[in-house]
Amino acid sequence: MKKSIKRLTIIFVAAIGLGAYEQFSNPFSFIRQEYTKITNSKQGYQPDYQQDPQTYKTDLIKVSQDKVKNASAAVALDSTKNKVVYSQNGDKKIKVASLAKLMTLYLAIQKAEKTNGWNQVVDTSNKGLKKLGDDVELGGFKFKDGHKYTVRDLYKAALVQSSNNAAIALGQWVAGSNVKFIKMMNQQAKSWNLDATFVSSSGLENSDLAKFGYAQVGGKDDANMISAKSIAIIADHVLSIYPKVIDDAKQVYEKVDGQTLFNENSLLPGRPFYDESLHVDGLKTGYTVAAGLCLVATAQQPGKDRVITVVVNDYAEFSDTAKLIKLVNNHDSALK
Repeated sequence: MKKSIKRLTIIFVAAIGLGAYEQFSNPFSFIRQEYTKITNSKQGYQPDYQQDPQTYKTDLIKVSQDKVKNASAAVALDSTKNKVVYSQNGDKKIKVASLAKLMTLYLAIQKAEKTNGWNQVVDTSNKGLKKLGDDVELGGFKFKDGHKYTVRDLYKAALVQSSNNAAIALGQWVAGSNVKFIKMMNQQAKSWNLDATFVSSSGLENSDLAKFGYAQVGGKDDANMISAKSIAIIADHVLSIYPKVIDDAKQVYEKVDGQTLFNENSLLPGRPFYDESLHVDGLKTGYTVAAGLCLVATAQQPGKDRVITVVVNDYAEFSDTAKLIKLVNNHDSALK
């Protein structure tokens, strides 16, 4: 009787092994798959770094590439055809202030879309984040005691008003911690073959973040170092996975939790540098003392290709961006 049971057990195990082999072509693949699932569940959420694979080429308009003389770097990208059409020091790694938030927004948008997470409440209880929100120079959007903020709330605060505490909180929501999120930012940049090094999700330098407890990656004086070309490509990826970002980025004012978000982009309607002929509809401003004034602008003439421009460390960022848009429009028939 015992021998019969033993024989049946051997046959049963062999049948399971054969079935696994037939299904997976390898009897150990099932084990590997289950191990991967367990490992990933322990790691928490992981972005799909290959979600939006695109290639970019350089096809410069036939003008001198030094027309934006006030900027340390300037780039124009034909977003429709994925080609760089203007590049002034575009490949040089440089401090970019809050333009770096575009990578934070990309990863946050990706998770929100994949997990249906736009209405999830984000933990904003950290004292450092509250202190940052209340700071006269670096704050603006306040995390109030007893208030709950969703992913969409913080997305709007980071995009429209360039809230630093909102950007950090979003990153922590995506990855579980600030340090893990910055690793994700660098991994995403690497997967796109970008020339970029991230040390903060907000765009602030570590010298500014230290007093809030968020100088957690790199040295005490380190900053995000990213080329203007890389910023343009990140912006293009944001538009690619979430075209609705334009609808939010063109808002001059936005209300969130009773607070008024103010958009500093002066190329938008009703603002001092608005020019109807440019059709500017976004995207992201930036400033720190170390990086200077920075701007990513998006514009699209009716029926033409969309253009993304970047100017970095430019005290005349709005007038120079308008000049750059007109320049590329006049020399590339696909843009105008």
